[in-house]
Amino acid sequence: MGYELFTIGYEGASQMSLLKTLLYHDVEVIVDIREITLSRKPGLSKKGLTLAASDYKMKYIHLRALGTPRDIRYQRKIDHDQEAFREQYSAYLATQDEAVDALVSLAKENRCCLLCYEADARVCHRWIVAERVSSLTNGAVQPTHLEVMMPSKITPNS
Repeated sequence: MGYELFTIGYEGASQMSLLKTLLYHDVEVIVDIREITLSRKPGLSKKGLTLAASDYKMKYIHLRALGTPRDIRYQRKIDHDQEAFREQYSAYLATQDEAVDALVSLAKENRCCLLCYEADARVCHRWIVAERVSSLTNGAVQPTHLEVMMPSKITPNS
């Protein structure tokens, strides 16, 4: 049996458009993998997402251990080297077996979506996390990278 693990970035989106997109895909658990769950965007910090998720019958979980450590984040801001970022974060992720195992269990029991900031999953650590989960499950958990649907693309019944 296969499982789907969604990922999404909220860059450029509102809380409502993010949540409507997750509802459209029948997501049950938002798995926030930001190291720091603060956001300048209204409703997209940990507290706001926790409250809003429950209003939409979704659960919010923060797996801080899967966030990008500060030194790796800042190095990418300085050198903009995506390949170095990928290598550094992958090495870090290899030390986070407990958090990865928890994510694998969650993904096998619920329709989960990894949440981070970057709209493009290819430049975000959530891509690396999703690949790791897929690899550890021999492809039983398959990543699907979502884009936030803007209000004009969301149908009234979704």
